[in-house]
Amino acid sequence: MPEPSYQLACVVWELTLGCNLKCLHCGSTAGGKRARELSTAEALTICGDLKKAGCRGVALMGGEPLLRKDFFRIAARIRELGMDLSVITNGTIHGEEIFENLKKLQPRAVAVSLDAAEPVLHDRIRGMKGAFEKSSAFIERCLKEGLPVSVITTVHKLNISELSALRDLLKGRGIAWQVQTAGAEGGRFSRDLLLDPEEFYAVGLFVEACRREYTAEELPVIGAHDLGYNSLLLNHVSLYENWTGCQAGISVAGLRSDGDVLGCLAMNDARFVEGNARKTPFPEIWNGPEAFLYTRDFKREQAGPNCSACLHVDKCKGGCNEMSLMKTGSLNNDPYCFCSLEKKLFSEELDSPIRKIKLKLQGLADRNGYHTLGRIFSGKRRKRDEA
Repeated sequence: MPEPSYQLACVVWELTLGCNLKCLHCGSTAGGKRARELSTAEALTICGDLKKAGCRGVALMGGEPLLRKDFFRIAARIRELGMDLSVITNGTIHGEEIFENLKKLQPRAVAVSLDAAEPVLHDRIRGMKGAFEKSSAFIERCLKEGLPVSVITTVHKLNISELSALRDLLKGRGIAWQVQTAGAEGGRFSRDLLLDPEEFYAVGLFVEACRREYTAEELPVIGAHDLGYNSLLLNHVSLYENWTGCQAGISVAGLRSDGDVLGCLAMNDARFVEGNARKTPFPEIWNGPEAFLYTRDFKREQAGPNCSACLHVDKCKGGCNEMSLMKTGSLNNDPYCFCSLEKKLFSEELDSPIRKIKLKLQGLADRNGYHTLGRIFSGKRRKRDEA
């Protein structure tokens, strides 16, 4: 097989759709398993196929991945093959053997979902009384065991006011924090709870403010792939300094628990299933000449009306495709990029060339933190007593 044209940095693998929670914002409406989820033998074969495709890392998620009895067997195979491993869990499933086995795996990250600092609100969002207490205990135990802990917060109207309290809860504890926004792909989430443009931009302002006030060691915080792009006022709020377009099918892929392969699991639509790894070896899907054309063969004329006239379109490629699909029903047409939002929110300031320059200068905060953030989010943390 020829060398892959696209370097696969990470596969996000939904190991099962089964879940013990019923989170309001879950894009997959997780709860029950998918029909015909991959067997242990099939999953182990796919691990080998991912390695053959040049995959550097795998993030195991669900549903709740720890519900699979063969979780540690599959996770161990990923590590045996030399790939990085991240685990994304709701943190409500405990047991001595879980922490012992996680330590043996030496994961890049153990990411736990935490959506509010107020226990009652977190439990409401997660659909289980006592979820906050269990997840908090899971986080603390992971820290005690020296595991690289991350927290993922999904923001919507119910919990946007919790961000400051969450910041205070997490800072100084050696926890990496990813802030993302809720989409409306799932069946339990009302579109009325989606952030409006000002609220969405305020999340970006919050991440930027955290980065300016705290060092990356004190509070390593990033916005997810749905936040940012070409702001005049803010630095890029994700892990990387520059946005180079949707990475679905470029450097990342999604794998469903029944073997379906997509560029991104958040693009939860049958139109974007490129094949099934149970039927076709993953390297053949990844390297297929007709695969992932919406990103690999992007042309300016594909951009939607929100992006087609933008100076950044050739590099940005229309922003986050998951956000674009949710808001407009089409690809390459993200209406919530910061560049676009600023033109609406700060139209008077941007009409003046002098004010525009001033805004740009205000946005030139120290960029040295990107190197430290990269180290922390790759699992290379300082010990708590070294901070």
